[in-house]
Amino acid sequence: MENIADVALVSVEAIEDSNQGNHDVKALNSDAGAVRLLLEGKYLFDVVDLQSDFSKYKVIILPDYAVISGALKDKINAFIRGGGKLLATGYSGLNKEKTTFEIDLGIEYKGENSYKPSYFRPDFEFKSLKKAAFVMYSQGQTVVPTNADALGECQNSYFNRDVFTFCSHRHTPCTNEYASSGMTENKNGIYIAWNIFEEYAGIGSLALKEMFIFAMDRLLKGEKTIETSLPAQGIVTLMNQKDENRYVNHLLYASPVMRGKDINVIEDITPVYNVQVSIKLEKPVKRAYLAPQMVDIAIENKDGRALYTVPVLECHQMVVLEY
Repeated sequence: MENIADVALVSVEAIEDSNQGNHDVKALNSDAGAVRLLLEGKYLFDVVDLQSDFSKYKVIILPDYAVISGALKDKINAFIRGGGKLLATGYSGLNKEKTTFEIDLGIEYKGENSYKPSYFRPDFEFKSLKKAAFVMYSQGQTVVPTNADALGECQNSYFNRDVFTFCSHRHTPCTNEYASSGMTENKNGIYIAWNIFEEYAGIGSLALKEMFIFAMDRLLKGEKTIETSLPAQGIVTLMNQKDENRYVNHLLYASPVMRGKDINVIEDITPVYNVQVSIKLEKPVKRAYLAPQMVDIAIENKDGRALYTVPVLECHQMVVLEY
C-alpha cells in the first residue's frame, strides 16, 4: 500500500543539527503547526527525514527552524534541479549561523526584525478576509529581494510595547509603511518572513491559514491531487493498493469540544451530508463504493479527475476506487 502525497514536510526534529538548545520546543511546535495547517488545508502530505526520497513530491516545506547544512542542503538542491518547489518560513533556509540563506530563494538576509509583533500586508486578497495589514506575533526576519517577486510586505508597529513605550492594547498599531518584504517568490519557491507554523500552533489565526493556503496553491499550480467540500476540521488521505488495482480514500470529520486546558474530546458525532470529492488520478476509475458498507456510489471521470459525492459522513468513511 502506497500513501499518495503532493507535499513533504521536513521535520526539524528529524534532520541533522536540529538540537539547538531552547529551540527544541519551538521546533516541535513548528512541526505541529505545519501538520495542522496541512490537515485543515486538505493537502496530501508525508513527514520526512533525510533518508526519504524527496523526488516524488511536488513541494517541500521547510518549517520555521529548518536551518540548512550538509546532506539536507544536497537533497534540497537536487530536488530543486528536478523541478520541485520549496516553501520556507522564518529561519528556515538559513545556514546554521543564521547569517545567510543556503538555498537560492532570491532574497538577501538582513537579520531578525527588531519589531515584535509586526504586520503582514499581502499584495493579494485572502479568500475569507478583506485586504488589510494582519498582525504577526511570531519573530519576523528582515529580507531584501535580489531576484524574487514580492507577494506581500512587512510593516512594523510604531514601537515595541514595553515599560517605557506603553500601549494600552496588546500590541502597538501598524505604521502602514513598508519595512521589508514579508512574502517573496522566485523560480525555486516561496519564502514567508515569520515563524507562521509555530505561531499557528499557539494562536491559530485565520490570516496565517489564508497565507499558507495561498502559498501552497500557488506552488502546486493547480496540481493538487484532492479537492473536497469537507469543513475545516475534516481530514482526507489517499492510498494506492496496486496489487488490488484500487485507491482507498479515507474521510474523517468530527467537532472536538474543549474539556479543560489543552484537552479536546469528540463527544458528539455530527453528520456531514453530500461531501463532494475530486481526485486527480493517473487511471480512470471503473467502480466506486463505500466501505465497509459495500454500497456503490456514482463516479464520473472527467479531465483526468474522479468526481463523486459521499451521501453522508459520520465521523469516518472509506471510499474504494477500483481501476
